[in-house]
Amino acid sequence: MYLYIYDSFLNHKKYSALLARIENRLADLEIKGKINRLNILKNMKEVIEDGIEQGVKTVVAVGDDQTFSKVVNIIADLDVTLGLIPVNKKSKIARILGIPAEEQACDVLAQRLIKKIDLGKINQHYFIDSATIESPDVTLEFGKYRISPIVKKSLISICNLGFLSGNQTVYQNNISNPTDGLLEAVVAQTTGKLFNKVQKSARQSIFPFKKIKIGSAGEPATITIDQQAVSKTPVEISIAPNKLNIIVGNKRLF
Repeated sequence: MYLYIYDSFLNHKKYSALLARIENRLADLEIKGKINRLNILKNMKEVIEDGIEQGVKTVVAVGDDQTFSKVVNIIADLDVTLGLIPVNKKSKIARILGIPAEEQACDVLAQRLIKKIDLGKINQHYFIDSATIESPDVTLEFGKYRISPIVKKSLISICNLGFLSGNQTVYQNNISNPTDGLLEAVVAQTTGKLFNKVQKSARQSIFPFKKIKIGSAGEPATITIDQQAVSKTPVEISIAPNKLNIIVGNKRLF
């Protein structure tokens, strides 16, 4: 049984035609299920938990990367499979998972190619993509190593799914493998300009790890998790191996 979670921004009328096409394609493929449209009065966690109690085995996030990341954190400890229907072609996560945009994603759902992937965990919060810190005053401790950025304009990304992070480009042309039981800490110099893009010519240091502690010498540093949730140092970040069953496409990048 499928549960389709429509993010609240899809309530805008400009998405009506797209959602109709998606629903028609799901019907053609005989993978229709319960549709739940979120709004300010509906709690995503409660909707998903109620669905699972009613026998849902597959939860599908319909929306963007932030929609998907929110669902990941809710179902990480639940025995369900996760799918994605991105409503535009801007989804980084969809590209890495090999999922095309809009109604074409329904065909990937129908094929049900399922992979078990790792998640990152920061304190009690799971993440699928990355956690980023824009502060030079932090220290990373893992194993026998203790490191800090050596330049003021630095971006630190803790990566699981890929090294591209929002408007920031980190470790270009490479993809982190979400099935290897490791996370990567990527330290790169930024331009300090709009969106703090990483300097193309700058050297980027990459440190694989299973568990890392991040602290700060002065004020607590802000950590942005999957471009939405926020935490503060000090934190401990670890890998949660083989944590999530996810539907992927044949053109995935790992």
